[in-house]
Amino acid sequence: MARSTIYNTLSLCFTYPDEKVCSWILEGKWTEEIKEALKLLMETGFEKHLQSLKDFLTRERENVSLDLAREYTRLFINAFPHVVAPPYGSVYMEKDGLVFGKFTAEVLRFYHETGFTLKEDLHDLPDHIAHELEFMGILTSQEAQASGTEKVKLEETQMNFLSRFLLPWVPSFCQKVLEQSRSDFYRILAEMTREFIQIEKNYLGVPEEMNSQKSIEAEIRGG
Repeated sequence: MARSTIYNTLSLCFTYPDEKVCSWILEGKWTEEIKEALKLLMETGFEKHLQSLKDFLTRERENVSLDLAREYTRLFINAFPHVVAPPYGSVYMEKDGLVFGKFTAEVLRFYHETGFTLKEDLHDLPDHIAHELEFMGILTSQEAQASGTEKVKLEETQMNFLSRFLLPWVPSFCQKVLEQSRSDFYRILAEMTREFIQIEKNYLGVPEEMNSQKSIEAEIRGG
């Protein structure tokens, strides 16, 4: 459940900061929830990130809300001459950087084969980072309540999804955010996300051959 808490929190932070999401972010309780979850996982390398987030959230509420919305739009939705850090796996994995390509279809197929369907009112693509992190949050929550062969099966599903659909592109995405963001919030979020999925890689025991970006890119591109 600690892993699920972290995945779900990161997922929500990568959604557009509308009034509801922004209110949740500014309330700040989630920083303590992540802190407690990391403590349960015996991970101690995030204290500086969490303190920086708390410092950021102590600024004047209205300014933070406006800054988050503007920066989210600039980074992930539209900016001239191009989107700064597209939050879709297909952009990084497709040969021509196209959205809704073969990679997107593979992600959607994985969801369906695992027994999940996307919400009818979903306004974004299935390979958006927020959706992929949320999916891992669901799987880890289910694992926490499972036992025996079902638990093993869920762990294998997590390992496959992480190795195929997160590890090959999320580090590059996070690096773009770190280099280009004008907001401390999104820089810290990107760094925490990059570090956490590396922790997950070790936790789930992802074999190196499953984490080969080149081989996966070739598969997605049909090469």
